[in-house]
Amino acid sequence: MMLICVHLRPIFMFTLSKRRFVQLAGLTIANRILPNWLWARPFSPPGDSGRKVIIVTFGGGVRYSETFSPEGLKNIPQLAKMRAEALFFKSCTNAGVLSHFNSTASIITGNWQRVDDFGFQPPASPTLFEYYRKQTGVGPLDAWVIATNKSFSTMGAGSEREWGLPFGANVVLPKQLLLEAVDDVVKKNPQHGVANRDNVLHQLEVILNEGYEGVGWTIFKAGRQLDHHVRNTLTSGLIEFINGPEAPTSGDELTFFITREVMREFGPRLILVNFWDVDVAHWGSYSLYLQAITRTDRLTGMLWDEIRSNPNYKDKTTLLVLPELGRDGDLNTSSNGFLNHRSGDSSCRNVWLLALGAGITRGETDRPIQHVDVTAAAAALLGVKTGAVSGKPIREILNQAA
Repeated sequence: MMLICVHLRPIFMFTLSKRRFVQLAGLTIANRILPNWLWARPFSPPGDSGRKVIIVTFGGGVRYSETFSPEGLKNIPQLAKMRAEALFFKSCTNAGVLSHFNSTASIITGNWQRVDDFGFQPPASPTLFEYYRKQTGVGPLDAWVIATNKSFSTMGAGSEREWGLPFGANVVLPKQLLLEAVDDVVKKNPQHGVANRDNVLHQLEVILNEGYEGVGWTIFKAGRQLDHHVRNTLTSGLIEFINGPEAPTSGDELTFFITREVMREFGPRLILVNFWDVDVAHWGSYSLYLQAITRTDRLTGMLWDEIRSNPNYKDKTTLLVLPELGRDGDLNTSSNGFLNHRSGDSSCRNVWLLALGAGITRGETDRPIQHVDVTAAAAALLGVKTGAVSGKPIREILNQAA
């Protein structure tokens, strides 16, 4: 296990293991609500098949024209390879609000969401995480949301009283951790014993500004805060981590690292991974948009490699990959093409879904499905039932994975 050195003062140093780093990184609901004895390694219910589900969203939105169209395949070499062993849905429709929080919340609730899109409100109906945890009785370490999008702090649980926070997912927002590291360790405390302070600051700020951020960093001033000791320890550890051999160069790369560590240390059954650097498209640079697509493709391929090589996931994990939405079409004169996702045309709403892993065989289908169908399918794979949802189980996945 790699050790990360943490400098608290110039004359005092201790080591922070990667396991402890991940534990501290869980900006979670669970550790504030549940007793400590529930923080044991997750268990499987009696008779459970051990199936695991990982959902990956191309946050920010991508169009067919830059992905699975003949001319777009060059941007997604890893997904193109994965398609050869996947079940590919050519038509997966987002019929809801074309915004980030609502789109992803619709995917993980099975109902079209219409709540505040900056994360000030949780989803209005229970999430897949709540159905899974409440019915199986597993602990909070068995369900995670790891999101580059800064507005996803409330994505782990819905607002219905009989469900909610006690059954929700751990939510980790890696870019928020970096923001705290910049603000509190580097800028405000130069005597922290950090070498090359200006270089560290520059590196962190590059990662924070990699994607299109817009408004919303202040969401955390109204949200959950880590206690003072944990926060100081974590931000100090991040300074050392960011200079290590696996130092990321983008927010999505940091999200991948945290996801991989969560998988290796805790082996959870259910994970939502939100990559979001693609939203750089709002800046109007088509080349940056394409670079972000290729980076997300690479990281998704690396995640698939981890699933196939990790004994806790190999041969027992179903991976579902889909864009949370598309982007405006170039021919729509009322929109700005790839820059935005507001027109509601087919380029915005009609995307794709890739399913592969345990029980899934290669194939393609033209049968239309919807984003809200994902929760119904994932719940069935995990052996749990949903409440009243708009989505329907995806029979092609369930028939193969049975």
